[in-house]
Formats: sequence, structure tokens, C-alpha cells
Amino acid sequence: MMFQRFKCPPHFTRPMAPVALALAVLAGGCASLDPKADIDRAAHTVTDRSGVAPGWDGPWEASLTTWDGRSPLTVELALGMALRNNRDIRSEVELIAASRADLVQAGLLPNPVVGLTLRFPFDPVSGGTFVGAQLVQSFTALWLRGGKIRAADARLNQTVLDVSDKALALVAEVKALHTRIAFGQRAVALAEQNLATIQKSINSLDARVRGGEGTTLDVNRARQQLAKADAERVVVMRELAKERRRMLELIGFAAENADWAVDEGALVSAPQTLDEATVIALAGSQRLDVAASRSVALALSADLSVEQRSRLRDLGLGADFERSESGDKSIGPVVELAIPIFDTNEAQIAKAGSMARAALATHEAVAQRAVREARVAWIELDSAARLLEQYRTTVLALSEHNLTLAEAALKAGQADVTVLLDAQREVIEARRTLNDLERDARLARVALEEAVGGRLAAPEPAKASGAQGPSL
Repeated sequence: MMFQRFKCPPHFTRPMAPVALALAVLAGGCASLDPKADIDRAAHTVTDRSGVAPGWDGPWEASLTTWDGRSPLTVELALGMALRNNRDIRSEVELIAASRADLVQAGLLPNPVVGLTLRFPFDPVSGGTFVGAQLVQSFTALWLRGGKIRAADARLNQTVLDVSDKALALVAEVKALHTRIAFGQRAVALAEQNLATIQKSINSLDARVRGGEGTTLDVNRARQQLAKADAERVVVMRELAKERRRMLELIGFAAENADWAVDEGALVSAPQTLDEATVIALAGSQRLDVAASRSVALALSADLSVEQRSRLRDLGLGADFERSESGDKSIGPVVELAIPIFDTNEAQIAKAGSMARAALATHEAVAQRAVREARVAWIELDSAARLLEQYRTTVLALSEHNLTLAEAALKAGQADVTVLLDAQREVIEARRTLNDLERDARLARVALEEAVGGRLAAPEPAKASGAQGPSL
């Protein structure tokens, strides 16, 4: 209400003091600007879904300390470094603090307005100096405060969920990239084995030519196959080099040396056991973008309630103090009221209602898309696993058996070199295809994890702890 330096009558100040104190407490509120609990909530969700703690409570690394840049990079180490050092994610984390500040601001009353008046007469003989002061506090925010707090709290929850979701997307990207690098390394090793096999054939064919059992054409055809295989190896190495540099960027050290390998020990994954119904249930309960869109709908619903309560746009109460030239003093109440004649806030109410309904429809659309993405990812993994097993037990096995038969037939003089070269080409192609299928199956599993919210297992019961997961 009123806080001023003017001496007021005791019968006026004493009744107003408790009211002023109550308003001060209400205006200040008890919300804290410290975003640590909100950041911890996001970090707890990421840890629970990925198994890796983000480490957002400390600064990112300025130099390589967690990893020496030479030893094999494990997927766990890559995930930890990416969550801690990735600048895009760290910038998103800062938005949590901004949303926390908005929540605190939503609970504050506007500052009181002080007006000072000093008037001088045109004719000093007929008049004197007039001094006045006025203090007015707007009270409109009192009945709008609850709705604004609900809206800001929902937007804070949305920010926490968005940050967690983007962190889990980074986790999926790092896992997929680690997988591609690992299988790229296998592809290079496989290409080198193929080159060695073809070179062995060339040496054998050279010996046959010297013995009068073959022709130069046979040797040249084998050398052509060797040149083609070597070109394919160069392409694989180029793609592998690009993937390694992308990994360096994700873990926060884009300028570091890329002459390293990843640890392939994590490539063995458990067989797919989830059915489609379980995948749909997981997507509905775990997808953070669905939860975030629900928070947006709640925030806009609260905005609508604020607009509906804002028909009376301004109500101010205060006190006015005046002192005349003769020394007479007076004090009295001041009431300021905006009369809703021209602007009854109907337009803003209609807009807020439309936005709230649109947000609800968007939430439903996000939920539908989440289910569709999870089901498609499940189909991809199921198909990739079946195709991989079929190819391993049929195509590759038959190709390798045919190569053995071709080598024996050539030695026995029952077939010419064309049969051997064709059999070698089929084995090389089968091994390369099998490597690609194994990579695709692993990538499909990573994609399914992301599509259901970062975790393929049902959530464990929450333990008693100070850290809580995000509101879903």
C-alpha cells in the first residue's frame, strides 16, 4: 500500500502497516532463482534413460582429460563426453535458468508508482507554491497471479523436458555414430582381407601362366578385380574419416587428431524381444516430446484463464499527500480504475482460447507421431534382425562353400579361372553386405531406443531420493 517519508497521522499509518507487510510478502513470494533443482531433474531423466550422467553441474572440458585421444573410444566414454562438452546441449541447459527466472517473475506484483507534484503560481501575490505526493499500488496482478504462475511453471516444465529430450537425441546420435565408426573399421579390415585374397589369386594365376596352364587375360581380369576392390576400400576409409571427425565435434573437441579407433566390444546387443504392443506402450509413457507438448497445452490454458480475468485491466489503490503554502497538510485515498468501455479484452480472450485449443491439438498430433515413429522403428529392427540372420545362414554360407568348390575345381582342371573369379567376387560381396546388415540392425536398435523415449526396458520403481524425474 503506502510507504513514504511524509509524517502521517498515527491513526492512518498503524492500520496500514500490516496490510503493507502482507503485500510485501505476497509480492516477493518464496520462489528461488536457483535453477539447480530443475537442471538436476533434467539430468536425472537423462541418466535414467541413457545410463550416463551428463555432468552439467560443472564446466565443460577445455582440453582432453577424460580421454587421451589415442586409446580406443568406448561408447560410454563418448556419451559422457558428449553430454558434458557438447556446446549445443550446454546452451539448451541455460534455458532452464531463464524459465526459472520467468517463474519467479510471474509471482511478483508490479512495483508501486510514486508521483510528485510541485506547482508554482503565475502571480506570486495571489497564490503560493503547492507540493503534493501520491503513491499508488496496482492490485490487478493479485487475481492474475495464480494463472501466471501456473503458466510459467508449465513452461519451465516444458523447458526441462525439451532439454532432456534433446540430450537423449544426442545420446542416440553418438551411439549411432559410434556404431558406424565401428562397422566402418570392420569394413576397412574386410576390404584389406579381400585385397589379400585377390592378390593371392593373382599370384596363383601368374604361376599357372608361367607353367603354360593359363593366359595373361586371366591375370588381367584378376588385377581388374583387385583395382576395383582397392577403390572401394578408399571410399570406405574416406567415410570412416568423416565419421570420426563428426564424433570429435559431438564430444566437444572438433580440432583434435582423428587418428583413433572405437572400441567394438559394445557392438554385441541383446536379441530383440519386445513386441509391437510393448513398443507402443513405451512410446506413450516415455516420449519426452509428448510430455513437453502437454506442458505447452497447460501453459496456454493458464494463459486463457489470465485473459479471462483481465477484463478489468487496471485497479490501483494508494494515498495522496498535499501541503499548501500556508502549511496546511492533507492526506487521502486514491483509486485508479480503468473502465472497460472500448477494450473489454474479448479479442485477447478469443485469441488465447484459440491458442489453447491449437496447443491441445498439437499435443495430440505429437502423441500420434510418437506412436507411428515407434512402430516404424520396431518394424525396421524386426526386419533387419530377420534379414541379417537369413543372410548369414544362407547367402554367406553358400558363397564361401562355392569358393571352396571353385578353388578345388580349378586345381583339378574341371573349371576355368572365370569360375574362381566369380566365386571370389560373390564371397567379397556377401561379406561386405553382411557387415552392412549387421550395422543396419544395430542402428535400427538405436533408432528404436530413441523412438520410445531412450529406454527399451520398463522403468524401475522410483527410489527414495531428492532427485525427481520430469513430470510426464
